[in-house]
Amino acid sequence: MSAPKVAFLVKTYPKLSETFILGEILGLEARGMQLTIFSLQRPSDAIRQDANARVRADVEYVGDGVEGAWPVLREHLTQLVSRPMSYVAAVLSQWRRGEPGLSRNLAIASRLANAMRSRGLTHVHAHFASHPTSVAAMAARLLGGTFSISAHAKDIYVSEPGSLSGKMRDAAFTVTCTGHNHRHLKGIARPGTSVHLMYHGIDFRSFAPAPRPDHPAVPLVLAVGRLRDKKGFATLVAACALLRDRGVSFRCEIVGYGEEHDRLDAMICAGRVEDRVRLAGTMNHASLIQRYQAAALFAAPCRVSDDGDRDGIPNVLLEAMAMELPVVSTPVSGIPEVVHPRETGLLVPPDDAEALAEAMELLIADPSLRRQLGAAARRWVTEHFDNDRNLDTVHRLLLSVTGNPRDARNPTEKVYA
Repeated sequence: MSAPKVAFLVKTYPKLSETFILGEILGLEARGMQLTIFSLQRPSDAIRQDANARVRADVEYVGDGVEGAWPVLREHLTQLVSRPMSYVAAVLSQWRRGEPGLSRNLAIASRLANAMRSRGLTHVHAHFASHPTSVAAMAARLLGGTFSISAHAKDIYVSEPGSLSGKMRDAAFTVTCTGHNHRHLKGIARPGTSVHLMYHGIDFRSFAPAPRPDHPAVPLVLAVGRLRDKKGFATLVAACALLRDRGVSFRCEIVGYGEEHDRLDAMICAGRVEDRVRLAGTMNHASLIQRYQAAALFAAPCRVSDDGDRDGIPNVLLEAMAMELPVVSTPVSGIPEVVHPRETGLLVPPDDAEALAEAMELLIADPSLRRQLGAAARRWVTEHFDNDRNLDTVHRLLLSVTGNPRDARNPTEKVYA
């Protein structure tokens, strides 16, 4: 039997911070799927994960050149002349949902549909329920094929609920990465909509714990993530200033890049913690694992942004826990599904620098608590976030819609119907 073939649509490929997408691609390829990656835009990251070299899929950038009136109009005219009924259906479907960018989205969808047709592809799986899914849904209509959705965080909570509900109704299935997301999507979904819980998995072979000293000379507090408001790093900088004022010995590294860099840098200077807190920039996974091994604790002070954006379960939080690092985070979105207070980590209220400082000081001062929480954290993520087991869900679902039912049993995850 020939390998099942699937189009895989993402906003940017490769993207340094989206290791969960990279892991899914590699996992599906290892299961025998033949993927073609379509990306709406080219990467801007200066470095890439080493694992990208193992991806076998071809990559096409369907957003290239779709700028300006004439390229967009040309794609519209091509579809209108060659497939008028499909063209009208695609336009009406997005127009009814009231989504912005209809004209350009359809132009990109036209390119995607043509590229899929030339490769014999009939199903496209879109990561993120926002722009990529809009393009995938229109391409599927133009092609007479099907699409599916992987929904994550901002794409869920910033999207207009009626529009998101319509996309899920039209999709063959939707998967999402936290129980919190799953409940939210079930709440807005229409009857008959297929919504599945699929946690992001961790490759535990890559995250083996290393021995740590009980009393490091200067304990390292590690934080990792895009420098965005929802990560709560401003609260972390404020908490570090409080710890400095209390005479606690520590240093803090914030690994990542993003639009909050200058604001955080200014906060570090204003708080006079330049000798304690460092914005470490971007790192690939090999370098990041070294930082996990060197750290005494991991901080993820996530918050809900003013526009509703929030994390699901940050992959870096799972990675830190897999490395037996004690973690302190907040009860935002899906985080309490993995960080259980005083069992697998500590939770503090978001935006509360005093509470965060107290939790960090407690962990710095108590090596036995660090060991206890770190060991329990690894046990929990090993049991519930195994990459192979969690990938079975999307693998079986994709097999069921590509006309290749081999091993396409119903997933054990809950379905809303």
